[in-house]
Amino acid sequence: MTLLLFTAGFAAALLAGVYLPFQGWTLYAGLGLLAVWLGLTLIKRATNPRRVLLGMGLALLWLTAYGAVFHAPAEALENRTVRLQAVVEDWPEATDYGLRIPVRAGEEDGRKVKALFYGEADLAGLRPGDTLACVACCTPANRVRGEESLYNTSRGILLHIQSYGEVTVTRAQGIPPRYALTILAGSVRDRIDQLYPADQAAFLKALLTGDKSGLSDSLTHSFNRVGLGHVVVISGLHVTFLLGLLSFFIKPKGKLSLLVLLAALIAFSVMTGNAPGTVRAVVLSGVMLLGQYLGRDSHPMAALSLGLLVLLTANPYAIANPGLQFSFLATAGIFLWSQPWTARWLKGVPKRYRKRAAPLLSLLAVSLGSMVLTVPLSALYFGRFSLLAPLSNLLTGWAVSLAFAGGMLSLPLSVLVPPLGHAAAGLVGLPIRFVLWYAEKAGRLSLAALTMDSGYFALWAGFVYLILCLYLFVPVKGKRPIVPVCACVVTLCLSAVLTVQTARRSDLTVTVLDVGQGQSVVLTSGNTTALVDCGGTKAPGDTAATCLQSVGKGTLDLLVLTHFHEDHAGGVPELMGRVRVKAMALPDVDRDSPLRREIEALAKDQGTEVHYITETTQVALEKAVLTLHPPLSGSRETNEQCLALVCTSGDWDALITGDMPREEEQRLAARGILPDAELLVAGHHGSKYSTSQELLEAVRPEWAVISVGYNTYGHPAQETLDRLAALDITCYRTDQRGSVTLYANRQEDG
Repeated sequence: MTLLLFTAGFAAALLAGVYLPFQGWTLYAGLGLLAVWLGLTLIKRATNPRRVLLGMGLALLWLTAYGAVFHAPAEALENRTVRLQAVVEDWPEATDYGLRIPVRAGEEDGRKVKALFYGEADLAGLRPGDTLACVACCTPANRVRGEESLYNTSRGILLHIQSYGEVTVTRAQGIPPRYALTILAGSVRDRIDQLYPADQAAFLKALLTGDKSGLSDSLTHSFNRVGLGHVVVISGLHVTFLLGLLSFFIKPKGKLSLLVLLAALIAFSVMTGNAPGTVRAVVLSGVMLLGQYLGRDSHPMAALSLGLLVLLTANPYAIANPGLQFSFLATAGIFLWSQPWTARWLKGVPKRYRKRAAPLLSLLAVSLGSMVLTVPLSALYFGRFSLLAPLSNLLTGWAVSLAFAGGMLSLPLSVLVPPLGHAAAGLVGLPIRFVLWYAEKAGRLSLAALTMDSGYFALWAGFVYLILCLYLFVPVKGKRPIVPVCACVVTLCLSAVLTVQTARRSDLTVTVLDVGQGQSVVLTSGNTTALVDCGGTKAPGDTAATCLQSVGKGTLDLLVLTHFHEDHAGGVPELMGRVRVKAMALPDVDRDSPLRREIEALAKDQGTEVHYITETTQVALEKAVLTLHPPLSGSRETNEQCLALVCTSGDWDALITGDMPREEEQRLAARGILPDAELLVAGHHGSKYSTSQELLEAVRPEWAVISVGYNTYGHPAQETLDRLAALDITCYRTDQRGSVTLYANRQEDG
């Protein structure tokens, strides 16, 4: 209890110290809390509060000292261009613009700090332990995509480094002991690539080493939707698998075997990057093994508290790491509820079936226990949570464990006896294929994950938590889960029906999705749905598919692409992997575009009708009409070859122009074919070269929506915002408000 209370105070104080925007208060608050603790100790009062106060006071003092010792050298380099030396700490990672390399860097005679080094592709051959020297610009690592973020700081990364000019590389002699395990992890990944097909290798590298770079975005999103995201993120699950595998060969009875097991667990943690969940699991396993060796029982919550203290002592800012938060809350939920639930459920099973039912019920209890405290976190960070997670764990747990154990055994076999290694890889491929198949198929289900964008689903989640709290904490004898479970199922069905009906309640619903720097617009009229564009920097295919599936749409009636740039069409492949597209409307431009060819091939495979818009075309959307205007210019510039769209319901109109520049907007307005529009989706994400004065005066919209995210182009431009404001046009931005939905009810004559 002492350790638990101390850790609770320690963690709570760090949460306040890290997240509160105020500066300089942690030292004085820490001293004040310790003074209160000392006073209570002297008078021997309030034992439990004293333990919490001690943890809080020490946490705030440690946070202050950590900043002074470790952050100060990084702050001295921020926003400066200096000559740096850096030691490569991990393997280079490919990005869209070159390489990202984890390093420890600083000026020649200065202290070195953890940083991310961005360089050209010719540095791909770097290995951990190599040294770099160059002139570089250093910027704070606490900004991610233009926004303040604690993500890198929580991982101990304090700087972003962009090299200028020549980079001098000094190769490490031999294998530096400090980086031996990291180099071994790279060799393991290479061996996996040699043994397994590409899709299986990508999964196995994530499962065994935490390297998710080979997983497609589509597959990653499917894993998250069905509740298997934890499988491809190294965590306590993997440590449990490893410990189980090692226990077949090593029994922790003697001192030597105990040391071997502990060394193996620590080595695995280092090889996979010392993720919070892994460190936590290693501490828990170590305490358990030591308890067995000494013949003493270990308290799981005390061991969990010790693991948290280890991580927060190493880096107090780790309290803001989502992986740490998910890991510890999930484990706490398992410790608190999985065993009582399993025991209670087994009582309802006939005795002759209990032995068979126990593993399944235990796995279900573990899965549900891990969700109790983490679902709110999922909703907070991702705006959704997986409804399929318990079922997914039941159906795939055996396959994941076999893939882990088999993958681990196949690697040394392939070195010692290559034919046996290849044969083992063939067998291991069977459970891997099952997991991949399940994630792909189950990820297409409409209610695989619930999005909090729907108010009804958010209300349902609150109702479920109310029921859960009543079930857990109200002291009633003979509790039976059947009534609350039925209540949750019925209200879920009601939420789904209401969500669908809300989407269809107006003659036309226009939803401009938040896809980052890109565009994707959903048009719903009755039972008919069209999507205009599907591209952006925030999982556009996943976002669009989730939006459609949340209202019960597994089929998209029409997909319209204004042009073939990534920020307007890059998400189409993932979208078509999740929902069936009946028909497409495309501009007949950019015939050599690789993205156009890929989309056309997918349409052919799926049996999608493809219509190239070369003249003004009208499409009926049940209670609305979509008018498609072909590109007006013969220019070879893609932005000048955009389709323009007007969606009309009665006397309510919405205009979408893609990335059409000012000159094309003027040509379109001059033809006199545009109506007075209620809604304008601003052109080119609010660029100053679009949404021209001539267009605005021609259509006089009441509302404008700018689909925009973090970018380096200056979108939306102040000139555009000023033009909209001057005409009293109400403006919404997806980067500020998230997805924006407008409803139009057709007004009948008379």
